[in-house]
Amino acid sequence: MPHALHMPSHIYVLLGMWPDTVKSNIAAAAAEKSRGNPDDHMHALDYLVYGYLQQAQDAEAQKVVDEARAIMAGLAARQYDSGRPTAHFAMAAIEARWAMERGRWADAAAIDPRPNRFAHTESMIYFARAIGAARSGNAARARDDVDRLATLKDTMKDAYWAEQIEIQRRAAAAWTARAEGKADEGFALMRSSVELEASTEKHNITPGPIVTARELLGDMLLEAGQAGPAGQAYEASLRVAPNRFKALYGVAKAAERAGERERAKAYYEKLLATAAAADTGRGELQEAKAFR
Repeated sequence: MPHALHMPSHIYVLLGMWPDTVKSNIAAAAAEKSRGNPDDHMHALDYLVYGYLQQAQDAEAQKVVDEARAIMAGLAARQYDSGRPTAHFAMAAIEARWAMERGRWADAAAIDPRPNRFAHTESMIYFARAIGAARSGNAARARDDVDRLATLKDTMKDAYWAEQIEIQRRAAAAWTARAEGKADEGFALMRSSVELEASTEKHNITPGPIVTARELLGDMLLEAGQAGPAGQAYEASLRVAPNRFKALYGVAKAAERAGERERAKAYYEKLLATAAAADTGRGELQEAKAFR
């Protein structure tokens, strides 16, 4: 019964139906807590925090982050080991999402690693750390985390997850190269990450990547003053991951910088509608409200 409450959210996230994602996983998390299954409880919390963050419900997301940390601390204290990667995966994803979805790059760079025997769960934290460090201007620190991603990929025997780590490594290396002043190398690596991600399918253990490669390419293009191509990258992301907050904002901002005011207005309005239940004053929402 608890997992049945969660299962519809696998469809909801693919369609960008965030209120439904949240509702489904509030129920699933409560049921799994009562049942005493920490792996499936953590799985529901990952989907829940994802749904909250897409709606800029950061105060609610913070509660989920705190709950997840408390669960994992309790499991560590009693040396619990189910033999499954699910709880480790969810915790790493939650930590990475919490920083990166809000653009808190210094926070992302400072996430503490969570060593365990599942390389594909560790990799998400090193991905976030590398991107965060690079976008905070600490290229040397970012390079160390990129190297760690390469090591984790080499230890991953499962081909699917090795490929997912490689997608992360290329994106992290792209931003690191950019931070090192190697713009052309950064773009080449970022585009190769996009191409590799486009050739894979989402695994059911996750509601989606920490950040899509297309969004990261859009960010890089926008920072480089290439508003037109940036908008195209964000729109490509939205076609496979609808209604993501960062991509909606990205299209709007790119259109604004390109002088496409009607397009910018339409996407800012869509962003505000998607985040109608926002419980925090994200800067992106302030920009959307101020746009005329």
